[in-house]
Parts: sequence; C-alpha cells; structure tokens
Amino acid sequence: MVTMKKQTGIWVDSQVWQAYRELCSRERLQAAEPIEKFIHFILRDGSALSVLNWLDNAGKVEGLEAHARVLLNWYRNGKMRIDTTDEDEAPIEPMLLSTLKDIADPQLREAMEEELLIKPSEEKPSRKQVKTEEEITEKLEKSRKEIKG
Repeated sequence: MVTMKKQTGIWVDSQVWQAYRELCSRERLQAAEPIEKFIHFILRDGSALSVLNWLDNAGKVEGLEAHARVLLNWYRNGKMRIDTTDEDEAPIEPMLLSTLKDIADPQLREAMEEELLIKPSEEKPSRKQVKTEEEITEKLEKSRKEIKG
C-alpha cells in the first residue's frame, strides 16, 4: 500500500516553530513526525477535544510524581503513617500502591515497586512454622504449670 502525503499550511508562531525544530533536531526527528503521530493519535481516539483535555490533565502528573517521591522517601526512612487530620492517621503503603499505577517516570515507578515488593526475608512464616511455634509455646506453658503445680 502506497501512502500519499499532503502538504499543509499551518500558522505557527515563528519562535515556537524554531524552538520546536531545534527540539526535533536534538531528538533526531523530522519536524513532521511528531505532528503526524499526534494526528494519528487524535484519529484513533476519535476526538480532538478529548485528546486536548487529556493533555491538559497530563501536566498534573508532575505533582503526583512529586507527591509519590515524598511518600517513598518517608516510607524508606521508617515513617509508615501520615496525619490526615488532627485525630486520624493513614498508612503510607496503600497511598504508594495507589499512586503507582499513575506514575509515568519509569525510574520512580521502579523504585516504588522495589520498595513495595515483599523481600523473601520479610515473608510471613508458613502455616506449618506458625503451628510449630504454637505447639512449642503450649508445651512450654504446660511445663511451667507442671513445675508450679
């Protein structure tokens, strides 16, 4: 299948266009490539307005990532709960888990995943181990009662 190209005339502020071309040049892209992909993205979504709204909201992710970095720092340094009001506290771990799905920065996401994963040494004892500990405790208590009584 042969694709035909269409020359268009779009009015863009000259300073914006120059900065855009320099950016594309640094990233080794032709100036038309990002624009063409953006148009394909709009067509795939079926709405230019929804894509523009999505882009406006994408800027808010930076605040979320800053929030996640602070929570992660607190969590790594032993702070497990955060004051939500004067009387209530909330655990940090579920907050980190909740924000993880919306983090775009791959390094931050990886750091959060690494911190939230259960390490083998931190795993809970198996049911058999717990039962054995309970049996030992019962035997000790029984022995103490026999010695006293």
